[in-house]
Amino acid sequence: MDMADTDTILTTRTAELETVDHAVMGEVVGVAHAIGDLRKALDALEGLLGERQFEKAAASGYQEIASAFIFLQRTLGGLQSAEANRHAFISSIAEELQCAYEDAEPLVEARLQCLKPRQEPTGEKLAAAKARLNRRIGEMAASDQG
Repeated sequence: MDMADTDTILTTRTAELETVDHAVMGEVVGVAHAIGDLRKALDALEGLLGERQFEKAAASGYQEIASAFIFLQRTLGGLQSAEANRHAFISSIAEELQCAYEDAEPLVEARLQCLKPRQEPTGEKLAAAKARLNRRIGEMAASDQG
Protein backbone atom coordinates (compact mmCIF):
# COMPACT_ATOMS: atom_id res chain seq x y z
CA MET A 1 0.00 0.00 0.00
CA ASP A 2 1.58 3.23 -1.19
CA MET A 3 0.72 6.49 0.61
CA ALA A 4 0.56 8.31 -2.73
CA ASP A 5 -2.09 5.83 -3.89
CA THR A 6 -3.99 6.35 -0.66
CA ASP A 7 -3.95 10.14 -1.03
CA THR A 8 -5.01 9.89 -4.67
CA ILE A 9 -7.90 7.53 -3.93
CA LEU A 10 -9.14 9.54 -0.95
CA THR A 11 -8.83 12.81 -2.86
CA THR A 12 -10.75 11.32 -5.79
CA ARG A 13 -13.48 10.18 -3.42
CA THR A 14 -13.63 13.39 -1.35
CA ALA A 15 -17.31 13.95 -2.13
CA GLU A 16 -18.21 10.49 -0.80
CA LEU A 17 -16.03 11.02 2.26
CA GLU A 18 -17.73 14.34 2.98
CA THR A 19 -21.17 12.75 2.56
CA VAL A 20 -20.28 10.06 5.11
CA ASP A 21 -18.80 12.69 7.44
CA HIS A 22 -21.83 14.99 7.24
CA ALA A 23 -24.23 12.09 7.74
CA VAL A 24 -22.53 11.05 10.97
CA MET A 25 -22.37 14.64 12.24
CA GLY A 26 -26.02 15.22 11.34
CA GLU A 27 -27.10 12.12 13.22
CA VAL A 28 -25.05 13.17 16.27
CA VAL A 29 -26.88 16.51 16.27
CA GLY A 30 -30.19 14.64 16.16
CA VAL A 31 -29.18 12.42 19.08
CA ALA A 32 -28.09 15.47 21.09
CA HIS A 33 -31.45 17.13 20.39
CA ALA A 34 -33.29 13.99 21.47
CA ILE A 35 -31.23 13.76 24.67
CA GLY A 36 -32.18 17.37 25.45
CA ASP A 37 -35.87 16.62 24.90
CA LEU A 38 -35.69 13.56 27.15
CA ARG A 39 -33.88 15.53 29.86
CA LYS A 40 -36.58 18.22 29.71
CA ALA A 41 -39.32 15.62 30.04
CA LEU A 42 -37.55 13.94 32.96
CA ASP A 43 -36.96 17.30 34.67
CA ALA A 44 -40.67 18.07 34.32
CA LEU A 45 -41.48 14.66 35.81
CA GLU A 46 -39.17 15.34 38.73
CA GLY A 47 -40.90 18.69 39.28
CA LEU A 48 -44.32 17.06 39.26
CA LEU A 49 -43.17 14.47 41.78
CA GLY A 50 -41.72 17.19 43.99
CA GLU A 51 -45.00 19.09 43.83
CA ARG A 52 -46.83 15.86 44.71
CA GLN A 53 -48.84 15.91 41.49
CA PHE A 54 -48.72 12.14 41.13
CA GLU A 55 -51.52 11.79 38.60
CA LYS A 56 -49.87 14.27 36.22
CA ALA A 57 -46.50 12.61 36.86
CA ALA A 58 -47.88 9.21 35.91
CA ALA A 59 -49.53 10.60 32.78
CA SER A 60 -46.29 12.25 31.66
CA GLY A 61 -44.71 8.80 31.47
CA TYR A 62 -47.17 7.89 28.74
CA GLN A 63 -46.96 11.20 26.93
CA GLU A 64 -43.88 13.45 27.03
CA ILE A 65 -41.38 10.90 28.33
CA ALA A 66 -42.48 8.11 26.01
CA SER A 67 -42.44 10.47 23.05
CA ALA A 68 -38.97 11.78 23.91
CA PHE A 69 -37.64 8.25 24.41
CA ILE A 70 -39.03 7.09 21.05
CA PHE A 71 -37.43 10.12 19.39
CA LEU A 72 -34.10 9.19 21.02
CA GLN A 73 -34.40 5.60 19.80
CA ARG A 74 -35.06 6.78 16.25
CA THR A 75 -32.09 9.15 16.25
CA LEU A 76 -29.86 6.39 17.62
CA GLY A 77 -31.07 4.17 14.77
CA GLY A 78 -30.04 6.89 12.32
CA LEU A 79 -26.63 7.13 13.97
CA GLN A 80 -26.22 3.37 13.74
CA SER A 81 -27.04 3.51 10.03
CA ALA A 82 -24.58 6.37 9.44
CA GLU A 83 -21.88 4.41 11.26
CA ALA A 84 -22.60 1.35 9.09
CA ASN A 85 -22.18 3.56 6.01
CA ARG A 86 -18.89 4.89 7.39
CA HIS A 87 -17.59 1.35 7.86
CA ALA A 88 -18.78 0.37 4.38
CA PHE A 89 -16.91 3.35 2.92
CA ILE A 90 -13.73 2.31 4.75
CA SER A 91 -14.18 -1.23 3.42
CA SER A 92 -14.50 0.08 -0.12
CA ILE A 93 -11.30 2.10 0.29
CA ALA A 94 -9.50 -0.97 1.67
CA GLU A 95 -10.70 -2.97 -1.32
CA GLU A 96 -9.52 -0.29 -3.73
CA LEU A 97 -6.12 -0.15 -1.98
CA GLN A 98 -6.03 -3.95 -1.81
CA CYS A 99 -5.28 -3.93 1.88
CA ALA A 100 -6.90 -4.98 5.14
CA TYR A 101 -9.71 -2.90 6.62
CA GLU A 102 -7.54 -2.27 9.69
CA ASP A 103 -4.84 -0.73 7.48
CA ALA A 104 -7.24 1.55 5.60
CA GLU A 105 -9.26 2.61 8.64
CA PRO A 106 -6.77 5.06 10.22
CA LEU A 107 -6.08 6.64 6.82
CA VAL A 108 -9.76 7.36 6.23
CA GLU A 109 -10.46 8.34 9.84
CA ALA A 110 -7.68 10.93 9.72
CA ARG A 111 -9.74 12.82 7.13
CA LEU A 112 -13.11 12.57 8.87
CA GLN A 113 -14.10 15.69 10.79
CA CYS A 114 -16.76 13.83 12.76
CA LEU A 115 -14.09 11.86 14.62
CA LYS A 116 -12.04 14.85 15.71
CA PRO A 117 -12.42 15.79 19.39
CA ARG A 118 -14.86 18.61 20.01
CA GLN A 119 -13.12 21.72 21.23
CA GLU A 120 -14.76 23.97 23.77
CA PRO A 121 -14.66 27.64 22.73
CA THR A 122 -12.14 29.77 24.57
CA GLY A 123 -13.28 32.78 26.56
CA GLU A 124 -12.29 35.07 23.69
CA LYS A 125 -14.14 33.05 21.04
CA LEU A 126 -17.20 32.73 23.28
CA ALA A 127 -17.25 36.49 23.93
CA ALA A 128 -16.95 37.20 20.18
CA ALA A 129 -19.81 34.79 19.40
CA LYS A 130 -22.02 36.42 22.06
CA ALA A 131 -21.23 39.87 20.66
CA ARG A 132 -22.17 38.72 17.12
CA LEU A 133 -25.41 37.23 18.43
CA ASN A 134 -26.33 40.37 20.36
CA ARG A 135 -25.53 42.55 17.34
CA ARG A 136 -27.71 40.33 15.12
CA ILE A 137 -30.58 40.43 17.65
CA GLY A 138 -30.28 44.23 17.70
CA GLU A 139 -30.41 44.36 13.89
CA MET A 140 -33.48 42.13 13.81
CA ALA A 141 -35.23 44.24 16.44
CA ALA A 142 -34.43 47.44 14.52
CA SER A 143 -35.78 45.97 11.26
CA ASP A 144 -39.00 44.90 13.03
CA GLN A 145 -39.57 48.45 14.30
CA GLY A 146 -38.67 50.17 11.05
